[in-house]
Amino acid sequence: MKNWSLSLLAVLAVASTSVAESEKVKIVLVGDSTVTDNAGWGLGFKQFLNDGAECLNTSQGGRSSESFRREGRWTNALALKGDYYLIQFGHNNEPGKPGRSTDMPTFASNMVSYVEEARAAGAKPVLVTPLTRRQWDKEHPGKIKSSLAPYAEAVRKIAAEKQVPLVDLQARSIELCESLGPEKCLEFSPPKIVDGTNTGGFDGTHLNAKGHVPFARLVVDELRKAAPELAPVLRTEPVNANPVTLESKYDAVVAFDGSGTHTNLQSAIATAPERGTNWFTILVKPGVYEGQIIVPKTKPFIRVIGEEMENTKLTWPYNVNDRKPNQPYQFDPGFVVVGDDFRAENLTIENTSGDHGQALALRVDADRAAFRHCRILGWQDTLMVNHGRQYFTNCYLAGRVDFIYGSGTAVFDRCEIHSKNGGYVTAASTPPDHPFGLAFLNCKLTGDPTPWNSTNGQAQFEKSEAKTYLGRPWRASASVAFINCEMDAHIKPAGWHNWGNVTNELTARYAEYHSTGPGAAPEKRVKWARQLTKAAAEAITVKSVLGGSDDWNPAQP
Repeated sequence: MKNWSLSLLAVLAVASTSVAESEKVKIVLVGDSTVTDNAGWGLGFKQFLNDGAECLNTSQGGRSSESFRREGRWTNALALKGDYYLIQFGHNNEPGKPGRSTDMPTFASNMVSYVEEARAAGAKPVLVTPLTRRQWDKEHPGKIKSSLAPYAEAVRKIAAEKQVPLVDLQARSIELCESLGPEKCLEFSPPKIVDGTNTGGFDGTHLNAKGHVPFARLVVDELRKAAPELAPVLRTEPVNANPVTLESKYDAVVAFDGSGTHTNLQSAIATAPERGTNWFTILVKPGVYEGQIIVPKTKPFIRVIGEEMENTKLTWPYNVNDRKPNQPYQFDPGFVVVGDDFRAENLTIENTSGDHGQALALRVDADRAAFRHCRILGWQDTLMVNHGRQYFTNCYLAGRVDFIYGSGTAVFDRCEIHSKNGGYVTAASTPPDHPFGLAFLNCKLTGDPTPWNSTNGQAQFEKSEAKTYLGRPWRASASVAFINCEMDAHIKPAGWHNWGNVTNELTARYAEYHSTGPGAAPEKRVKWARQLTKAAAEAITVKSVLGGSDDWNPAQP
């Protein structure tokens, strides 16, 4: 905790005074969707802070006191080294929420842990009872009968026993709602939308733009009493009575908890205009979204942005031998991009079927498709760049057998290419009239460590064995180049495989330049692969490979 002197408090009391970052009170918000900036009181709360404080909102929709901890979000929140932690849970602890619901003793235990761990980190916890659901009592018109009452009471009890400052938002929000009445409360209730369709009802849990500040005011009023030392950094009136959420700049927001415009990505894509010429941008909130996703040819200029790469997962569990739901046996990738001018950022795209044959995570048939800061995970045939031009930058790609393959033209720029237990990195099928196929620029090739048993019988790990090939030609004219890439010891000295056909050695276009690391062995590579000259390597750039007749620049947003 910072040592606040009277002189500093006097300075902080003046809202217009500029305060150094190191002197600001850091307030961290922890909770579910009703605390977030877009669907709760978080953004409104920020409007009541002067420049003597900063607020970091780590809350996440769809999380309970249990799942927030399990996913490591609490650990990440503590790493922010806040001075105060406002903690609110309860909504998703209620029954009927798989992976999130808890019994009351577990809820209480989690809340106690939040308090104790915040204090152990040198911070001051503040418990917040859950924002009420606007559930109107049919037997007592105008009165709210909140299903969250037991959770609020548990928090009040913990606050009293542990001597923790308490913001009783449950009681204050019920008081406000009942004073306004059911009809007036609809003004800050978002429409109830299911996968982009307005059901005609209202969402009685989340808040729209009109609700951010009124309910945040309740939190601030209670906080001023519960933690009076914070009064100098709390405004009486908000800086902006109608703050704009970050999500407002997106055309659609996907959130599995219902706080967005859609609960799955496919339905959000469906709302994009046919044959559009302007970007249609979709934000995907953290969560695991299972199911096939197709960006059709008639939906160009779609941009999909995940809020957190590792926690925003588009997953598909099937391989070529599995029977898909409502489909005969057939080979279907999890994510298929056919619409041109596609962008993806901060996503995990994965096929989880494992070592069971062909199992695509992602297939791209689109021209001018770009992927930034994405994880693309699988085992065999993880990524198929089938047609067109594609750009991957700062991505992580993992698999074992032919896990980057196809006849498209693709650049992998500063990516990590991770091999699982050997296999083949690439299986290009570049047409003979295409000057480029797969180009890896400034990438890092890594491999799984090799297990071995020590004398005490416990599994130990050592560096990867050299058992991974850089590639084999799916088509005789395959074109693959590795330029300025770092290669771990898992790469076999021979480097390339002819797929059991020596005639492929006459036509396959395999090349390297300035490979480094223990997997780099230019003198030991197969004789039918090329070691490029400096001039030849410098001619292989993002622009030369992908520019084309339209001079495409994938670096553009």
